[in-house]
Amino acid sequence: KNNDDEAYLWESAAGGTFTVTKVDDCELKRGTQITCHLKDDQLEYLEERRIKDLVKKHSEFIGYDIELEVEKTEEKEVTDDEEEDEKDEEKKDEEQKEGDEPKVEEVKEGDEPKKKTKKVKEVTKEMEKLNKNKPLWTRDPKEITKEEYGAFYKAISNDWEE
Repeated sequence: KNNDDEAYLWESAAGGTFTVTKVDDCELKRGTQITCHLKDDQLEYLEERRIKDLVKKHSEFIGYDIELEVEKTEEKEVTDDEEEDEKDEEKKDEEQKEGDEPKVEEVKEGDEPKKKTKKVKEVTKEMEKLNKNKPLWTRDPKEITKEEYGAFYKAISNDWEE
């Protein structure tokens, strides 16, 4: 979809027929959005690896970027500030009880308490480009192998036999 184009909805129940209807109120400004509804026995297609394999097989020679939103988990070490917050609150309570009297504390070097750290898993979502190979017709013919030509022929002709 271009910015100024009308949006259309293509629907199919995989029975060999489909319908195309015009959508009046579309949130999508540019590009194509694909939404798949799966049967209960086909949940393997929700796996990230399976989606990547399907896109690679069926759109390897497409000149437009195909991106998939993926979740990445990263472990980070975070200081445990909860204990410090509790100690600070206790000190404030003591100071309020004592009144306005100034308090002098002697601190020696090396007596500083070490901060405790704990590992926290942080999950982020990012878009990952799936079709990283440039289409054959945009590459130098000398760089293309016979296997790549064969794969291109099979993808275009749907002739999957050797």
